[in-house]
Amino acid sequence: MTYCLGMLCRAGAVFLSDSRTSAGMDNITMCSKMRIYEKPGESVICILSSGNLSLTQATIALLDEDIHLGAKDTGREQLTNRQTLYETVRYVGSKVREVEKRDRAALEADGFDFNIHLIVGGQIAGFAPEVHLVYPQGNSIHATRDSPFLQIGERKYGKPILDRGFNYESALADAVKVGILSIDATMKSNVSVGPPIDILCYETDSLQAKLRAHLDEDDPYLQQISEKWQDGLVKLVNEMPAPDFSKPALGLATAA
Repeated sequence: MTYCLGMLCRAGAVFLSDSRTSAGMDNITMCSKMRIYEKPGESVICILSSGNLSLTQATIALLDEDIHLGAKDTGREQLTNRQTLYETVRYVGSKVREVEKRDRAALEADGFDFNIHLIVGGQIAGFAPEVHLVYPQGNSIHATRDSPFLQIGERKYGKPILDRGFNYESALADAVKVGILSIDATMKSNVSVGPPIDILCYETDSLQAKLRAHLDEDDPYLQQISEKWQDGLVKLVNEMPAPDFSKPALGLATAA
């Protein structure tokens, strides 16, 4: 299982991903699900991946292959020479469909679904930062001011804190903290999601991937955030008023 998160703010964008992969409880491994493609002064593109590991790795391999071949063939379509981020996302979608065309039949014959989701975001010079989600069919949606975050993988445990604690006007530092808490909540409830946690905090118009972090399980900051959140929740619950059971419940019959 996986949990990856892309968050769009007025001040930039934040990307977070866990690193745990599993094929059963006795086969737990670590594999980074974040790739960053940077052309300083021109573009920063971050790709987060979830789903079947072989499919995500195949898709990334096709992207990397085009970049490598494009060094000699400047006219070759590749990830880092698209004019807009939307064109970039469509190009990534075409690679997903290429893998789908090649591998779907074999997967289904073995009883597996074609399962791959990607978050693609960042900024190309001259345009605002964007965050997109690419589906297995190769089509996509994008984050907006009203819906400023996109999740892939194990989404449900980390969504409540995002709904309550994050919006488009959030400062980047606050977005990072809320994002870490979202992942922490997911790790707490699902053992198939786990550290290390990869983070990219991208500042609008910086066109550099300079604010990055890799938090291992024993990282002091990750432990501090988790403990403060846990203690704070318990303290807040203890401070809340207790329900008043002396008042009759409306609509309920009184016991004889």
